[in-house]
Amino acid sequence: MGFDGICNLLKIDALDVSLLRCFTLCMISETKAHGLPVGFIDPEMMSLSTITCDKSYVVDYLTKALMKQFVKDCIMFAHDTGDQWILVVLIPRWGKVLYFDSMRSEKRDHSLLKDVINEAYLSICRLKKCEEKLLVHVTKFPCHQQPLGNTSGFYIANHMLEAMRILDVENPKVPMC
Repeated sequence: MGFDGICNLLKIDALDVSLLRCFTLCMISETKAHGLPVGFIDPEMMSLSTITCDKSYVVDYLTKALMKQFVKDCIMFAHDTGDQWILVVLIPRWGKVLYFDSMRSEKRDHSLLKDVINEAYLSICRLKKCEEKLLVHVTKFPCHQQPLGNTSGFYIANHMLEAMRILDVENPKVPMC
């Protein structure tokens, strides 16, 4: 199934983690084919339920994933908050994490996710001998807001494409380290 087919399934709310993983794999393929400096992380590993179940395992996984992708302009993953999918974009050279939440009017506690990202990021900084500074987490990043209903999967796909446009990944800059 191609990119358009996956997008169509996301539009009709046929989302589950497997479909979102497929979309992520499709994005990996597209960015590799075009030589774009974008990394992706498995959405199943970054869900709130996985973090809650075994936080240290997720930190180890994320540290290894970031180590391989740290020179990328941005690293993205879908995150299941328990009731909503959001897009999380880490931009190493800016020291920022952007949260694309298509229902950001809902109050969410991202503290566990922030802890996991910060721990993994600081580990990478130590290993690469970069300056160890805390990431800035922008949880209210302006993005398209979805109507009521279960369409967060479609908006994740839309936000992935939008993030690449906003960050101008087709014109890469010098990496942070």
